[in-house]
Amino acid sequence: YTDIDLNGVLELVKNDFDLLLKEKGAVIKTDELPVIKGIPLQINQLFSNLISNSLKFSSAPPHIRISYRLLSPQEISLVCGSHQENPCNELIFEDNGIGFDQQYADQIFTMFRRLQSNQDYPGTGIGLALCKKIAENHHGFIRTSSEPGKGASFRVYLPVQ
Repeated sequence: YTDIDLNGVLELVKNDFDLLLKEKGAVIKTDELPVIKGIPLQINQLFSNLISNSLKFSSAPPHIRISYRLLSPQEISLVCGSHQENPCNELIFEDNGIGFDQQYADQIFTMFRRLQSNQDYPGTGIGLALCKKIAENHHGFIRTSSEPGKGASFRVYLPVQ
């Protein structure tokens, strides 16, 4: 684990997707993000997978919002349902994409589980499963909420170390 400036991670990922961002007319807006302790390659993959999904599963020009807040132990206990002793970083990735029915919220984190056909939206079905594993490797977790046609929101919770 090393110190990772999430603003720097975001800039690297935006550079990786530069051509696609321009082609799709995508807009990414973000809060000032924190420096966290973590595994740089995995955190980069987490950001890349979540942004990639926002770009892929869109019918209109993608609008991606990445926000951050520090949650107290009490606030994080309400979110996860168990007692927490440390504060937690909450990273929220929101988009205006095609969304999905909330009943599938847990299933989308299963390896090779896809909600859309491969013809309409190419992919392997491992991106969100990797996001879940990365959050867990950092002693955190990920949650999602969505509605068809109204975009999706992914919340990544990473404990302050």
